[in-house]
Amino acid sequence: MRHSSSDLGIRPNLRQFLWLVLMTVFVGMTVGLERTVVPLLGKNVYHITSLTLIFTFIMAFGVTKAALNLVAGQLSDTMGRRPILIAGWLLGVPMSALLLFVHSWTAIVIANIFLGANQAFAWTMTVTQQLDLAGPRQRGLAMGINEATGYIGVAISTVLTGIIAAHYGLAHAPFLYGAVVVLIGLTVSVLVIRETRGHVLNETRRHAGQRGEPGIGTRGGLRVGQIFWMTTIANPTLSACSQAGLVNKLADALVWAVLPLYLAELHVPIAQIGFIGGTYTMVWGFAQFGTGMWSDRVGRKLPVVAGMGLLGIGILLFGISHTLPWWMASAAVMGFGMALLYPNLNAAVADIAPPQARGGVLGVYRLWRDGGYAIGGLLLGVSIHSIGMLSSLYLIGIVVLISMTVLLFRMTETHPRRGRQS
Repeated sequence: MRHSSSDLGIRPNLRQFLWLVLMTVFVGMTVGLERTVVPLLGKNVYHITSLTLIFTFIMAFGVTKAALNLVAGQLSDTMGRRPILIAGWLLGVPMSALLLFVHSWTAIVIANIFLGANQAFAWTMTVTQQLDLAGPRQRGLAMGINEATGYIGVAISTVLTGIIAAHYGLAHAPFLYGAVVVLIGLTVSVLVIRETRGHVLNETRRHAGQRGEPGIGTRGGLRVGQIFWMTTIANPTLSACSQAGLVNKLADALVWAVLPLYLAELHVPIAQIGFIGGTYTMVWGFAQFGTGMWSDRVGRKLPVVAGMGLLGIGILLFGISHTLPWWMASAAVMGFGMALLYPNLNAAVADIAPPQARGGVLGVYRLWRDGGYAIGGLLLGVSIHSIGMLSSLYLIGIVVLISMTVLLFRMTETHPRRGRQS
């Protein structure tokens, strides 16, 4: 059977969907190259003693990615998805040049501004384009595949850069690997990826006349201010999802920036630190193949609430662990919690958003979500200075469990079929 260029569903769009899967792997590999290396680079190579100063790299990344998520979402609704994706990879080029050729902590921080821009444009577009192609019935599956493949890419780079740094040093070789990844991603985005806004128009026609969730209009265009207010405050479910997104990135900032330093203080070898971080991201990545599809059957709320609970418990378990097997086990619990909540927060937001404003609504959600990196870097710098690394770890675990409680009481089911049954 021949499919039109705007048919909805993964099967009729399989070739382009798979290219976007590959693209997401490269996006994840790009951000993953820093997870083992950069915190240790600040401490061991540039001899920075202030943890707040070390965390400037993740704050720079978080502020940039959060702000540009909003820009990317709005531009993609007006200019199209593909140009924004290509722009994201172009922004990865100066990042690679700074990491390779300018050896200073200032260059690391500036490179992370470009990394934030790369991730905001490139990863936001792979999410949006895969949602465009999949349509409402396979939204959870599409998000599970997107986040799974992206975080498999993160895990690959987390482990590989630890091995590369152990053999060739922290300062140069890991970033040469990163530059190759960026060039491949740029080439694929230019030569292979196609525009998907035609699918949005098709879905918009099907969406017309359907009743949306309270607080979300489907008639006419929505202004940026309306979308921001609706996603942040006015709609209870979008508001609950936004705070949960922020808190889960706050937790990820802990894993990214603090746990390598915490383990290094305990004299854990660099390669083992990479394997612990890789366990977290690998479980997070692979499990999402199932958790997104599961939410298409049971709804979004159960996986999201359960995931926040497991994430908080995993963080607390990490603090009481003292051996490599226990650290890896608690990292796996955190990773599985992320796998449950992460793709399904995206899917819940997309369930509610009108198709013609999906890019903008996802952009606001991702603004708050990735703002958790900036808030996390600042909060962790202050709390570690005040109460120490271990107590800060426990603090973040408790914050995650409080966020779970907010979701439990404020979020309503968003899945088109499950929501009608409840």
